[in-house]
Amino acid sequence: MTSTIRRTLLAAAAAWALVSATAGAAWAQETYPSKPIRVVVPYTPGGVSDTVTRLVMQGLGERLKTSMVVDNQPGANGQIGSSLVARSAPNGYTLLVVVAAHAINPSLYPKMTYSPLQDLRGVSEIGAIPMLMVSSAQLPPKDMKEFVAWAKANPNGATFASSGAGSGAHLTGELFAQTTGVPMMHVPYKGIAPALPDLFAGQIAFIFDSVQTMMPQVKAGKLRALAITGAQRWPAAPEVPTMAELGYPGMTGGSWIGLLAPAKTPQDVVDKLSAEMQKVLDTPEVHGRLIEYGIDPVGGTPAQFDAFIQSEARRWADVVKKANIRLE
Repeated sequence: MTSTIRRTLLAAAAAWALVSATAGAAWAQETYPSKPIRVVVPYTPGGVSDTVTRLVMQGLGERLKTSMVVDNQPGANGQIGSSLVARSAPNGYTLLVVVAAHAINPSLYPKMTYSPLQDLRGVSEIGAIPMLMVSSAQLPPKDMKEFVAWAKANPNGATFASSGAGSGAHLTGELFAQTTGVPMMHVPYKGIAPALPDLFAGQIAFIFDSVQTMMPQVKAGKLRALAITGAQRWPAAPEVPTMAELGYPGMTGGSWIGLLAPAKTPQDVVDKLSAEMQKVLDTPEVHGRLIEYGIDPVGGTPAQFDAFIQSEARRWADVVKKANIRLE
């Protein structure tokens, strides 16, 4: 065989390999999914994360023409379900829905059985969840300026509640204390509901939680809405100023919810899931329902979501370090 013929055959083989690989990738994307997809929610049934997951996954399943099987695996601040997915086959058939705790946990728990930031990858951010800062109506302050002045003058009374140590409400409260430079004492409860009676009575000064949970109490006159951590005022509470408007731009943000996959899930599969998720979030029905739940629909690409998670991890790691918080 001459060298010319040999080169021609090698070139033809290389070209065929490229065509086959391209066709194979396209075929994989066209045929995925070919069976039901399991979506793990690492929290209890009935909560906001579970409700939102079922709403969005119903739409995603319709677009993908497959069943989306929601599987609640609660425990350890989301670690049990997350660990399960991190160890699952990276084929797009086991996914995970997480909230802000996903980016916070590495700073809180020194000994984890998996790496949230390395063993899982972003698919799409479902939505941002601005947090409402409310104070007890039994206390004198009627707005943020008065509240900060009161907290400085009454350090023993500047207490804030949360649904537990390491929760989003806890760390947002710590961030507020660090931002204002006013020492404030954290009082953890086993959930938000048990904290409300003490908040109503004025034994607890303030709390950060969702608009959906707190605005009914504000309208009932039991609490005062001081600010919202969203980038813009919330449609259901247009009278409540943002933290940035009040001079605290570092308090913009809050919690969030999004969809992840095992780290080595093929890019074409992740891209397909993300693209279809965006179409679901853009539908008037899903968009409107999320707003009702106090969630601002986001979407975006996998790369954008990964970058956001990394930035959130850095942000909350700084808060945890300054507050000297450690959980086992």
